[in-house]
Amino acid sequence: MVSAFRERLLAGVQSIGRSLSDREIEALTVHYRLLQEWSNRMNLTGIKDLDSIVRRHFLEPIAASDLVGEDGRLVDLGSGNGFPAIPLKVLRPRLDLVLVEASEKKSSFLWAVLRELRLQTARVETRHVRETADLADLFPCRYLTLRAIQARRVLKGRPIPILEPGGRGLFFLSAADAETLKRRPVAGLSLIDTRPLPGGPDSVVAILEPGTT
Repeated sequence: MVSAFRERLLAGVQSIGRSLSDREIEALTVHYRLLQEWSNRMNLTGIKDLDSIVRRHFLEPIAASDLVGEDGRLVDLGSGNGFPAIPLKVLRPRLDLVLVEASEKKSSFLWAVLRELRLQTARVETRHVRETADLADLFPCRYLTLRAIQARRVLKGRPIPILEPGGRGLFFLSAADAETLKRRPVAGLSLIDTRPLPGGPDSVVAILEPGTT
């Protein structure tokens, strides 16, 4: 299964015009292996098909990695199984990565991945986030990523600066959810663009910058 993953990953990366180093390939393969091992004990992903796992979990962050610089703090909300944040950290190892996850079981998985990959300046914060103020110790950050959670449900309440000046939010969403975000923005963030992703015809990354709305 691991060899099949490598083959699909390399073919997928080539199809989107990107390349990976041997170190990056090995790290992403370890993440996939741990995902499979832990999924035998707990439900980490509803996606079981290998091609879909490669496209959605791995190719999407790879395709968006040019939107992330080399340095700064990246906060990932609702980290779950570590996507898109851990692949982004693999590709940008100098980032200060903070994975925010409510589930203790999923947090244990995330710590296991960080340890096995020996990722420096990376940690897991196990906490329930109900409003923006619950992240006051982590904001403002250089980059904010999320997937599978509705931003407006957690980024609400008393407004505080979310992104540093020049920072960027990358929200991995459906096109419909991105359109909703455009009509009803999160306070302090402005959606400036969307980009199609290889996860599927409806998959996009919404690109946000600091704003006043």
